[in-house]
Amino acid sequence: MSGRGNLLSLFNKKNCTSEISSSSDDREIDSGLDVDHSGSSGESLRFEKKIGCDILNSLEHVNISVGRGRAQLIQSLKNEKASFKEVILNEHSLSKATRIGESKGSQLGKDISGNDLFYPNVVHGSKGSTIRLSCNYLEITTDKTKGVFQYEVRFFPNVDSLHLRMKYLNEHKEKLGGCKTFDGTTLYLPILLENQMTVFVSKTECEDVEIRILFKKKEDLKNCVHLYNILFDRVMKTLSYVRFNRKQFDPSRPKVIPLAKLEVWPGYVTAVDEYEGGLMLCCDVSHRILCQKTVLDMLVDIYQQNVENFQECARKTIIGNIVLTRYNNRTYKINEICFDQTPNAMFQTKSGATSYVDYYKKYHNINIKDINQPLLLSIKKSRVNTDENENIQFGLIPELCYLTGLRDDIRSDNKLMREIATFTRVSPNQRQMALDKFFDNVSKTPAAREILESWGLSLTKNCNILKGRQLDIEQIYFSKQTVSAGKNAEFSKYAANTEMFHVVHIQKWILIHLRNDLKAANNLLDNIKQCCKSLGINVSKPTMISLDHDRIDAYIQALRRNIDLNSQIVVCICHNSREDRYSAIKKICCSELPIPSQVINAKTLLNETKNRSIVQKIVLQMNCKIGGSLWTVKIPFKNVMICGIDSYHDPSNKGSSVAAFVASMNSSYTQWYSKAIVQTRCEEIVNGLTACFEDALKMYEKRNGYLPESVIIYRDGIGDGQLNICSKYEISQFESVCRDRIKISFIVVQKRINTRLFSGSNNNCDNPSPGTIVDNHITRAKMFDFFLVSQLVRQGTVTPTHFVVLRDGANYGPDIIQKLSYKLCFLYYNWPGTVRIPACCMYAHKLAYLIGQSIQRDIADTLLDKLFYL
Repeated sequence: MSGRGNLLSLFNKKNCTSEISSSSDDREIDSGLDVDHSGSSGESLRFEKKIGCDILNSLEHVNISVGRGRAQLIQSLKNEKASFKEVILNEHSLSKATRIGESKGSQLGKDISGNDLFYPNVVHGSKGSTIRLSCNYLEITTDKTKGVFQYEVRFFPNVDSLHLRMKYLNEHKEKLGGCKTFDGTTLYLPILLENQMTVFVSKTECEDVEIRILFKKKEDLKNCVHLYNILFDRVMKTLSYVRFNRKQFDPSRPKVIPLAKLEVWPGYVTAVDEYEGGLMLCCDVSHRILCQKTVLDMLVDIYQQNVENFQECARKTIIGNIVLTRYNNRTYKINEICFDQTPNAMFQTKSGATSYVDYYKKYHNINIKDINQPLLLSIKKSRVNTDENENIQFGLIPELCYLTGLRDDIRSDNKLMREIATFTRVSPNQRQMALDKFFDNVSKTPAAREILESWGLSLTKNCNILKGRQLDIEQIYFSKQTVSAGKNAEFSKYAANTEMFHVVHIQKWILIHLRNDLKAANNLLDNIKQCCKSLGINVSKPTMISLDHDRIDAYIQALRRNIDLNSQIVVCICHNSREDRYSAIKKICCSELPIPSQVINAKTLLNETKNRSIVQKIVLQMNCKIGGSLWTVKIPFKNVMICGIDSYHDPSNKGSSVAAFVASMNSSYTQWYSKAIVQTRCEEIVNGLTACFEDALKMYEKRNGYLPESVIIYRDGIGDGQLNICSKYEISQFESVCRDRIKISFIVVQKRINTRLFSGSNNNCDNPSPGTIVDNHITRAKMFDFFLVSQLVRQGTVTPTHFVVLRDGANYGPDIIQKLSYKLCFLYYNWPGTVRIPACCMYAHKLAYLIGQSIQRDIADTLLDKLFYL
């Protein structure tokens, strides 16, 4: 659907809301345009009142355990029964309201603006030193004389065809100001027409068609954000950019990598929203990788390499990837390869059946060369509201398609990735230059400027300077030493040579290796002896198992024969990196015979120059996996549990989604309880949190002798459009368990954002130091949120992390939450420094990835006393 269709589907749903604005200026006007169109509304509402009451009354007879999944939803519906009855019995409201069943779209503007979200009196912190920053935002100014005005359009006699409705209204386009957006019923104009009702007449061959246009209301700014984003999509189209999902790329300036036959397209990603500083456009640099070889060339290569399993290898390589067709610059996701069809196959068009060969010759003037090649199938969901969930199928020709994005074979080529990074890794100065160039392109292109001006919009560059705060340098606590993390928040030199915070000696462990990898195994044992003393850990001689063959079943049998209740950890040295072997080992060690496991590539143990440092990191990981701790930071909380939640989704959309939950078990926040839940495909909102949380509280009470007074939950993986659902559905699961006993604080962590922060301004920009906080100007309007830069980045530009506080039951306030979020970034034990997100979220992410990628559906519920690091 086009941008216009997206906009109107949003606004059209909004008109059907049952809520009534208290402002007389925003109140919708009842049309009364004709009997045929509006006479049935009262009857429809009476019918829906009856249905609504019947549904809620029937819920009283439903007895189901409260607090889990659907039960929680049913209970919430029961609780809302009284308020629902009050609404539908209010006759004054009914005279103004429209259909309740279509009110979903009206909430979208509210969801994004955060009006229904938690918003305390104090959302700005004060701790830390003030610093000067700049950002990648442009201010959007609006013309006071213009806006977004909503109208209702009716035709007499009634016109069923949407095409004819568009045609008749376009005949009077100039009288409407020349700029409009229309979906067949609802009309949006940037100007207010003189009369409350405007009437036009269109002449046809049979009869005259009367068009009545009735003014409804002026839209609020928060409900116009979607329109403004569509307008900037149109602006990018006038600048000849090609759209890939939500990003725009310039095909006229590709950066070519000839040896790999790749192109890197530069581009932008833009987003308009209402912020604390007003209406602004976030604009960031983006890049897209495009293969110069066609899909047909790739299929030929695959066939030459593997004739016997050609179709299986081809499907594995192609399916799930995004392709670009250069004749129309559109992208498609490949769902299947149809080896039983060729370009001579017939398909239906509006003018009748035709072959792909004839179609491309007629409409694109392209001669298909290979008539024996298979067809690529792309399936897209239809956006038209029909009774059946119909999909649109596209048949594509391989010789006209080009793969986009980074494939696995490209990612595994380190040399190629470094070459690609020379184009895609952009410095702060380069980003600021790109932002200036974008502003100049829009301002100096008449067509682009006209699109914005017709709706009363214009861009300015004077808003990208803001104030931030720098938090104090953290102290890192080891067993017998305290060191400063420094301004760079790194302490790797101490982590490898200082006694660990809590040591668990390794007395009984198993080492499995191939007979050919005996040298690698001996290197591991020799280096463990050398580094144990400085780390304060004792490692006994392992039970060594030598395998004759590098087969998966050989590793499985060795694990089953040698693991017993006294074994602390099992280490497997594999000859090379193979996903199926790794998954098999993890399945045995996580579900069948639960034991901490460490999988090592033998090649890493044969690097003499880096061998010692590699083995040091292996020993540190082994200590963590059996219950030890490496270091900690000072978090002055008492009886507070910190939790982390994240989800994993199968990229091919074939496997189930996995949600992971972790919870701290001690006051130093170095030991974690964890649980994973397998969910339905592509499900992000977690519906089993009640059981996870109850089990975590029981474990906390068992270890400490009491329940926590407060719980702070960090939730990763939630986008802006899911904030309200998360607030009402996930938080309620925790509250149903805690009731009034335990206070809940809930914080959403967003790491896939386009906001960029720079220290300095103009042409002297650099990355901010770790511990930089921004909680004003570019934060969302009416939302408790902030940005945190936690990492040191020496190449490219650092990406801050966005935190949104949806609940603060303990009234910690912004300073404590901001400081805590930064401290938790130090506690991820796979890196002696800070990570982008709090450690609890990182652990949840790793656990969800492990279960979803390697263990998959073999277990429906996984309980681990200690997180397994990959």
